[in-house]
Amino acid sequence: MTVYLVASRYLPFIQVSEVHSISYLIMAYIGHFGLLPVVFWIGMLPLALILPSRWLLLPISLIVLFGGLFLLAVDTTIYSQYRFHLSGFVWELITAPEASDMFQLSWFTILVIVFVLVGVFIAALGALSMAVWLVKRKLSWWCGITAFSIWIFSLLISQVMHIWYEAHYDAEVTGITRHFPSYYPVTAKTYLLDNGLIDPTQVRQEVDLSVSNKGQSLRYPQNPMQCVTPEKPKNVLVIGIDAMRADVFTPEVTPNLYALTEKPNAQQFMNHHSGGNVTKGGIFSLFFGLPATYWDGFAAAQEGAVWIKQQQAAEYQMGIFGSATLVSPAFDRTVFASIPNLRVTTEGTTPSGKDLQVIKEFEQFLSEKNDEKPFFGFLFMDAAHSYDVPTGYDKFKPQWSRVDHVKLNNDFDPVPYFNRYKNALHFLDQKLGEMLARLEAQGELDNTVVILTSDHGEEFNDLKQNFWGHGSNFTHYQTQVPLLILWPGKSQQKINYKTSHFDLAPTILQEILGCQNPTSDYAVGSNLFDSNAKRDWLLVHSYFNYGVVTDNRIIATYPSGQHEVLDLENKRLPEEKMPADIGFQVLEAISRFYR
Repeated sequence: MTVYLVASRYLPFIQVSEVHSISYLIMAYIGHFGLLPVVFWIGMLPLALILPSRWLLLPISLIVLFGGLFLLAVDTTIYSQYRFHLSGFVWELITAPEASDMFQLSWFTILVIVFVLVGVFIAALGALSMAVWLVKRKLSWWCGITAFSIWIFSLLISQVMHIWYEAHYDAEVTGITRHFPSYYPVTAKTYLLDNGLIDPTQVRQEVDLSVSNKGQSLRYPQNPMQCVTPEKPKNVLVIGIDAMRADVFTPEVTPNLYALTEKPNAQQFMNHHSGGNVTKGGIFSLFFGLPATYWDGFAAAQEGAVWIKQQQAAEYQMGIFGSATLVSPAFDRTVFASIPNLRVTTEGTTPSGKDLQVIKEFEQFLSEKNDEKPFFGFLFMDAAHSYDVPTGYDKFKPQWSRVDHVKLNNDFDPVPYFNRYKNALHFLDQKLGEMLARLEAQGELDNTVVILTSDHGEEFNDLKQNFWGHGSNFTHYQTQVPLLILWPGKSQQKINYKTSHFDLAPTILQEILGCQNPTSDYAVGSNLFDSNAKRDWLLVHSYFNYGVVTDNRIIATYPSGQHEVLDLENKRLPEEKMPADIGFQVLEAISRFYR
């Protein structure tokens, strides 16, 4: 009961109103926080078998129990103030000498902390005393079985409920997740979709009519958008090539796309980085201008990107064409959540075949659009990510005939593997080059800003540390991507200062949609063309963790809550600590848009 009492401090921040979401909250609360005493007793069991006397076990148990409850109490306090949870990264900051600059503690707050500590100690002592009393009264067996049954029932039911309601875009249920520390409920939307158990298009339409509490836990944007769209706004076309690292954007690998850099309106960014080393973080950061640490909150609230919503307000015609599904990762409930009748899947049997279908459907969209209104297009190509090339397409040799990840190791020759990757890019280059040539001949590009980029890079054991693919480290091999923009009305230039995906949304909102808000209202980035913007660090998101990348260091965090300082070649620097000033800036950035 002590754990539940301390954890109850999270409850005021959770907003639920429906019967099913209240039921889920109760089950999740019992199931998740019941794990803590279960872990405690499992941890104490070996000691009970080893120690010769139970009286030695009691003080050790008290210390461990107090420590666990103390950390939980600290987490509830931090969460109540800043809306993020305790981790090794956060602990180092709050215990640093500079912590007082960010964490201002009044005498009353200090007094409350003292009372909490005393209360936690008394609670821990009481819990242990209760356990001893139950053992002496021989009631522990009956009480234990009853408590365990309630806990396991709640745990299982909460997970089943989350699977179902997450697949049905229930914002109240999914919105609970981020409030509990280390809570990762089960999802199975892809399985349900693949087996025909849900229709995402129909579900989204139903949600659009029923959800009335979207974004209650978010403050995004921080102030209402103040935008005056030009009378004839420019069209916007974003072409994303999944997993395209920066150094393959060359005349050899991508001759047609690289030739665009010589256009009189070409803006080539030579030192551009994604906000993710995986697709989720890369695309989220590109359209939101925010780190993907916000992913869970935005997905739960089904909150779309301001960039997209402002284009809708300006009556842009929306053409979203992803080769891979937009359901997983859930871009249908984040970036494009505000778009009705969103096209979430593409017909085809291979990634390269789906890419061709994307091009075909996009050109059909252009042929059917209203020429009196602007359009927005997003093409997301998958062949390079999947190393998929049509039969016989082998410009770069030798080419690995079939990708077999089991064979990859530190001694594996990367050349055939890398050649297959380059062949996939060369194939996409040919097809996209042909498409853009057709659009130019039709005059479609005369008033269209064309953005060519990627979601993340791709590594082929470049560091000789057995890293392959993406999502495994935060070096430039996995984070640096091309960025080329064809911008009607701007003169050709190559920009060498550091830019990132966080800068795209502010640029589009300011320069195309006429938005006057400070960028801090909706993003953590700056206008791409602002050479004086402060870009001292970049937060790069992975599957379950993130890295803070500076000009000469990487601070990598891990799901366990720990972190380490690395150089830019991913080598550990055990003697170095994270710069406190950067840490505080990161904490502000990842909490700014929560209420």
